[in-house]
Amino acid sequence: CSMSLDGVGDLLMGIYLITLSVCDSIIQGDNFCRKQPEWFTGVECSVLGIISTVGSQLSLFSMTLLSVFRFCKVLLNGLPLPVSRKSVTKTMMWATLIIMMSVAIAVIPLVPSQLLDDYFVQGMYYNPDYKVFVGLNS
Repeated sequence: CSMSLDGVGDLLMGIYLITLSVCDSIIQGDNFCRKQPEWFTGVECSVLGIISTVGSQLSLFSMTLLSVFRFCKVLLNGLPLPVSRKSVTKTMMWATLIIMMSVAIAVIPLVPSQLLDDYFVQGMYYNPDYKVFVGLNS
């Protein structure tokens, strides 16, 4: 189950990369700088961001779960893990949790909020009142 989730994550990343390259070559062309705000605030960019984040998080969490399963097998001195209806149910619950966490991590930044308003569109926030480099920005 964990391996299939990893495959789905890799498939989503492939779909993301192919779609992004097609959008870049067809829509943007040479004048990306002029269309950058429109692209970043558009639905297409948000959907591609969700696909990318869900794909990477599915891969990350499924590989972590697979590593935990393998570690448990090592603790059992290489004996096969018992397969029962209860263990299959637990695995399916872990897979469901992984999917829900991946989707939540991808969608939460898109929820309208005063804290997250245009943070991802602007890319970087600079406040000259913060004195990070003493003497350099005064």
